[in-house]
Amino acid sequence: MKIGFIGAGKIGSAIIEGLLNAQNPNEDIYVFDGGRHHTAQKMAAERHLSLINNYEDFNACQAVIVAVGGSATETIIKNLGQKYHGIILSTGGGDLTQINQKLPAETSFAKIVPNTPVQIGAGITVASFIPDEKPAVITTVKNIFTQMGAVYVVPEKLLGIYGTVAGCTPAYVDLMVEALSDAAVQNGVNRAESYQIINQMLLGTSKLALASKKLPEELKDEVTTPGGSTIRGVTKLEEEGFRNALIQAVNASAN
Repeated sequence: MKIGFIGAGKIGSAIIEGLLNAQNPNEDIYVFDGGRHHTAQKMAAERHLSLINNYEDFNACQAVIVAVGGSATETIIKNLGQKYHGIILSTGGGDLTQINQKLPAETSFAKIVPNTPVQIGAGITVASFIPDEKPAVITTVKNIFTQMGAVYVVPEKLLGIYGTVAGCTPAYVDLMVEALSDAAVQNGVNRAESYQIINQMLLGTSKLALASKKLPEELKDEVTTPGGSTIRGVTKLEEEGFRNALIQAVNASAN
């Protein structure tokens, strides 16, 4: 499957790496030469991708991913839709229905919010389509992103909060890892080893939760013992407002 990209920044490059790691041929990934920051040229040269400078060249692709931010997104989608007839996916943009109405009938537009772990096949991609979107379009989008992790199709009104939980919270976890490492180092653990231990702990905890399908409170109770060190730490987190801080962080990112 040939897939095009306009924008090869952080999220665009993460998706490209994910596709390459999923054994998609390098030459089947088309990147548009925007000519401003030379990011696309550099990535195309390093990864042997197909570099193009005309929207018409995207017509070899089953889908084109617009991974740019800011107010220029809708203009890019509009101009792309006049030259490319296929599936346009965007990490931003305006109202789904309104944009689809402005595009030619043979062109479909959908929104996606992938998170950065897509680059290693362990990501989450949230997608929204117009209510009457063709099943073949939805299937194609799912086929692209299931190569890189889980895919959730949600109504457009929920895309933002799903995207926040999937896309913003890895930064919260990274901050937590850094803090846990600081505490470990404070108590005599080597920095590099602390990161290995903490990341392995997170991986194992997540795998156990997914495999057991137990609720978080059940898993927490399996670790805590009456009067033990774990419950003392949990109590201190409650005193410091740990859970409320996470709730407020999600709300801040979502709004």
